[in-house]
Amino acid sequence: MIGRLFRSGWWVVGAAVISVAVILALVVRPGSISSLGDGHDPSTYGFDLGCLQVSDIVAGGMGRDGLHAVDNPETVPGAQVATINEEHRGKFLVGADRVIGIVINGEAGAYPLRLMRWHEVINDTLGGEEIAVTYSGLSDASAVWRRPVVGPETLSFGVSGLLFNSNTLIYDHGRSEQESSLWSQLSGRAVAGPMACSEARLEGIPFDLALWSDWLERHPDTDVMMPLPEFKRLYKRDPYHSYFGSEVLHFPVDPMPPDDGPGLKERVVIVEAGAEREVFAISALAANVGEPRGTVDTIIGDVPLRIHFTSVPPTARVQMLANSGQPLKIRVAFWFAWHAQFPSDTPTTP
Repeated sequence: MIGRLFRSGWWVVGAAVISVAVILALVVRPGSISSLGDGHDPSTYGFDLGCLQVSDIVAGGMGRDGLHAVDNPETVPGAQVATINEEHRGKFLVGADRVIGIVINGEAGAYPLRLMRWHEVINDTLGGEEIAVTYSGLSDASAVWRRPVVGPETLSFGVSGLLFNSNTLIYDHGRSEQESSLWSQLSGRAVAGPMACSEARLEGIPFDLALWSDWLERHPDTDVMMPLPEFKRLYKRDPYHSYFGSEVLHFPVDPMPPDDGPGLKERVVIVEAGAEREVFAISALAANVGEPRGTVDTIIGDVPLRIHFTSVPPTARVQMLANSGQPLKIRVAFWFAWHAQFPSDTPTTP
């Protein structure tokens, strides 16, 4: 029991709240701190917690909108990134940086994780589709969702300041404050509020978690999200560096993965093709091919797929080898985060 508590990090929850509060002081722009949420008690955040679908929602140490979601960010053609790096004598984006890369209706866009970790939610339009590009640093979890239309409006999302199983809960703010619902960043389901009462789920959009150099090579016409000038000094910091390098978790997680499976912070790529879902540990893909970079072919349901990966840093791209007509959904995250929400899933052996 003591070992499980140590691995889950309950003993450092207090320290985590303090460290997140320090990050908040650095991150939030003057005047943008929400008056909702005391950093400790979820009931102070002003959300309707009715129709609650999960237990153990906790405060992450900052208020609602403590991390600043971005609407319709400025972009620049990817071909200009090298020039920007040179002109500003700073590395806006280099080849080894990871990006969330998306192609919709022939239009390509890239969202660097070094920006995403300070915003976590980008509400954007790409290829004529309204999308939410999301990232949770505590779960190293990337997911892209189609923003639904509710009544006359397309929902947009913000960062609630609340967590479930050490994963960000986002919230919709397309309507009045009292009508906002909380959504799991990783699963895409509404977990509290009006949308949870109807068991609403977001529709996933395929994406690549890619090295910038690889993404630009495959999509030379891509646009890329530009930094917000007021966050320039923060983008140079990596608040998760030590966290990624240890097995310690800063917030409660239940259930914990079994000891005989992947490590808590092994990255996994979750692939859904139609009604079927498989989970692959990126380290196992690398072990399968004997290289830190490569491809593995698989079939999920009746859909033949090829997973392209790198293990350092961890990236994943899923390619359909035949047009099956089945919807494809991708997510990449730490193993503990996925297991906590879907404990019946087990990693597939390549």
